[in-house]
Amino acid sequence: MDQIKNLSNQHSDKLPYLYLSGALIAAFNTFCRPDYNFIVYLYMFYIWKFMGDNEEIQSKQKLSSFFILIYSLFIDIIYSIYWGSKWGSLEKDYESTLHSFIIFLSWIGIILKIVIAVMIGVLDWNNIKSSLPEKLKEKLNNENFKEFNDEEKP
Repeated sequence: MDQIKNLSNQHSDKLPYLYLSGALIAAFNTFCRPDYNFIVYLYMFYIWKFMGDNEEIQSKQKLSSFFILIYSLFIDIIYSIYWGSKWGSLEKDYESTLHSFIIFLSWIGIILKIVIAVMIGVLDWNNIKSSLPEKLKEKLNNENFKEFNDEEKP
């Protein structure tokens, strides 16, 4: 876990560029699917890059965008599994090749979302944890999650 924290801290300044990479992948995905990821990534880029003036608003927006990212990750996984099986059975023509390429880019986008979510989760763990319901906070304070909790470390 410490390696992930160190890696995330070292590369935290590159996080906005991961958002732009995700936006580029999402832009290609719009050829065959109505993709909301383009807007999500551009908004997250805006939050991290240009909203540094007001820390409180930026913190709330970062938290909201993190949960939107997690939610959209599940939607993308379901989409890629469902349509990947449907489009894979098409005849091999231009349309099928384009659909296969979009499914491939969707899986690349899913991997990128996981990397981004882990980085944000590590970098902003205290904000994320403070926004969770009380029951879940209690569960996170158990022995199994002590390594995630910075306040309880000696």
